[in-house]
Amino acid sequence: METASVQARPDTWRDPRKLKTQAEIQRHLTLLSQRENELSVALNEIISNRTGLDDSIRRLNTLVPKVKSLQQQVDGEVVPDENERQSVPVFDEFSDDEFEDEDYGLVERIRRVWVTSERVGGKVRKLDVEVSRVKEASERVQEVLELRSALQSLREAIPKGDWELATRCCKRAMDIREEVIESAFSARVIPTSSDPSPPPQALRELRQQLLTTFKREFEEASSKKDEQATSRFFKLFPMIGAENEGLEVYGDFVTGLVRGRNPAGGKPSSPLYYVSHLTSLLESIALIIDQHQNIVDKYYGQGKMKVVVQRLQMEADGFCKTLVEGWEDERRVGRLISETTQSRFDYLANPVQNHAPSNQYGATASVQASLTALSQAQHGLANLPGAATSLLAQYAGAGPKKPLAHTEEVPGEQPDGLEEEKTGPDPRDVDKIVGEMITLSGRWALYRRFVWNRLNSDEDEEKTPVEEKSDPAAIAERKESLSVDAIDASESQRVITNMLRTYYQPLEAWYLRTSVQKAHRMDTPDLSDRPHVSSVVDDVFYLLKLVLNRALTSGSLATIRAIREDVSKIIERDYLGVLQKKMDAVYSGGGAAIGLLGTNLPGANKEAEKEKREKELRISYSVLLNDLDLSANYTERLVDEMVSGGLAEQWFLEVEVPIVRAELKTLTDIATSMRTIAKAGIDQLFNQLTRPRLRTLLEDVYKGVTYLLDEDAYADAENEDVVRKRFIKGWEPLVEGYRASFTDTNFQTFFSMMVEVMVRPWEKMVLGMRFTELGAIRFDRDVRSVANYLSTQTEFGGGREKFTRLQQIATILNLDPDEDPEDFYGSSGIAWRLNKNEYDGIVAIKV
Repeated sequence: METASVQARPDTWRDPRKLKTQAEIQRHLTLLSQRENELSVALNEIISNRTGLDDSIRRLNTLVPKVKSLQQQVDGEVVPDENERQSVPVFDEFSDDEFEDEDYGLVERIRRVWVTSERVGGKVRKLDVEVSRVKEASERVQEVLELRSALQSLREAIPKGDWELATRCCKRAMDIREEVIESAFSARVIPTSSDPSPPPQALRELRQQLLTTFKREFEEASSKKDEQATSRFFKLFPMIGAENEGLEVYGDFVTGLVRGRNPAGGKPSSPLYYVSHLTSLLESIALIIDQHQNIVDKYYGQGKMKVVVQRLQMEADGFCKTLVEGWEDERRVGRLISETTQSRFDYLANPVQNHAPSNQYGATASVQASLTALSQAQHGLANLPGAATSLLAQYAGAGPKKPLAHTEEVPGEQPDGLEEEKTGPDPRDVDKIVGEMITLSGRWALYRRFVWNRLNSDEDEEKTPVEEKSDPAAIAERKESLSVDAIDASESQRVITNMLRTYYQPLEAWYLRTSVQKAHRMDTPDLSDRPHVSSVVDDVFYLLKLVLNRALTSGSLATIRAIREDVSKIIERDYLGVLQKKMDAVYSGGGAAIGLLGTNLPGANKEAEKEKREKELRISYSVLLNDLDLSANYTERLVDEMVSGGLAEQWFLEVEVPIVRAELKTLTDIATSMRTIAKAGIDQLFNQLTRPRLRTLLEDVYKGVTYLLDEDAYADAENEDVVRKRFIKGWEPLVEGYRASFTDTNFQTFFSMMVEVMVRPWEKMVLGMRFTELGAIRFDRDVRSVANYLSTQTEFGGGREKFTRLQQIATILNLDPDEDPEDFYGSSGIAWRLNKNEYDGIVAIKV
């Protein structure tokens, strides 16, 4: 019924005054009549069920006495009985006169108990307040007596020179609450006729007297180099609340030790002069921190050594700034920078036009010897006498560097036919300056790392979540919270950073470009080795390793980031770019100009000349492709070595190591570029030389071959095995030269490309043939024999997966005559590489 009423009810009742037409009035009237009928039916149903209503009312009336009883127990109210009301009762408000003589209800009883407890508890609390006041008065009297005793003992100890006793008495007085010291009661009780000063004033004067005495005695002891007396008075400062004053006089003391150290000798022109002076300064500061930190932490508290380090750093800043400015003038690095800006890199811009053929022997050794000789200065600077065993070197986390292997270079020797550009400074001078800058920066990085480790406890490291150690934002936030700002905000840090940014970064980039250009000029293909590669790969990656090692040794995040960007640009532009230009030159006929193609033999016939040039083209192009593949492998190996070799941990703070590793790992993008270029080059070589010959391979293999075989023809085919023999005969000449000249990766790419290009026409050829039952068996054996042969030619399987479609074709052709092809396609469980149309076409070609 309820559903019907809902259906009859209009969605929206309209105001009758808004009805304008007779049709609208009639429709509205109909709806109202329908609604009236629904309501009438509903009321009739309710009236007809009067018995149920009466039963519900009776059950409610039976509950009335129980409700009244509960109300009387809770409120203490008298509720009218059932005779006073004939229907469901409604509880009204009653006046106080109606239950004056009744028992108290639960609420009233609880209220009376609460009033009683408050009355008793108030008296107890009042008593507690009085007891606490008595106790507080007693404690204050005791503190006043303690203050009077401490001040009296302090006055007696000072004339005797018993500074330890005086310090303890002063500390006793200072430990008393300030409100007690300044109270009126203390002012009345403590002053005496001999010292009528109020207690606060008396304590301040006595403490100042002690502080003045301690400063004087400490300075006298330090000037006499009396270590026992110096340590004695240094410990007394924090006991009288004078930590800052104690650290101040101690800072003056240790800076005096730094100023009084024995300076390193030598002449400014010596390559070790400035490095020795900076090392002497930083080691003296590190020695002071190492020897004195435990004492400062013990008597002044953890972290107080930071104040001393700041004083020491202020002393070092002036010396470091003067040292670097003197180095700039002595080495005339500004002139070097100016000369590098005038350098031209004509060969890198046009390697084909500017190439001069180099001699066959000694080119690689010559450039390697030159580069190694240039690095010896860096090696010598990094292993100063005494530096490897010094306190700073212990925090480097690694032993001395091993000397780099080198070969002898004849001074002034120049390979035949090679004319170097004379623009720009001598690379050997630049290498020495770069090595000296890196050594100076490295000494500062070791000192910075030492201070970091000493001022930050191991507990801070253990509390650091693992996930925060690789998050750059968390690293930066944590770095700011730790004690290294005294170093990073120093003038010395600014000077070193400015030196690296202004001089090191542009000189290192110029040195790398110049050396890469020299390596390209002296590039010599080594055709006696397998696979064929040229000398430029080893030379360039020797340089790259040298540059990255120096950048890591700087210990500067900004420098690592800048050098990484420069290396990426130089390798992509001046190394990969030149290799690409050489590859283009091979195909454009300029291979002979860059020393990659030989000259034509006079009088050779046209066919022999074509084969010779094709072989030279293949070998020349293979060398360049192998250089790219080997370079990609070297790049990945070099990055792994840099990331896991421990150099980052040796020169950078622990929180900076993840950032350094992330920067180095971005260099692997270069390897990706190298492989992309190599893949494109293999495609070009394949399309130029191999694809045309692959087109005729299958035609020659299947010349005169049919799969419409009876038993005799099948037996003859089994004996002759024509397809396999012809395929091997035609395939081996195609891959013979490449197998010997390519690297494994390049040969795998090239071989897979050959198989894929060969298989597709084979599939189409099969669809145009007809097969008997024996012919299908013979076809299956031909496919398997070719696939097995190719798999034995390489270590990576020979592209067997590319024969999947041919093998599925053979499977369809060899279906049992009684088997339904449609059922086999849907229920065989084979992952079909053939679509349904191809499947149906193969079924149809079987006779």
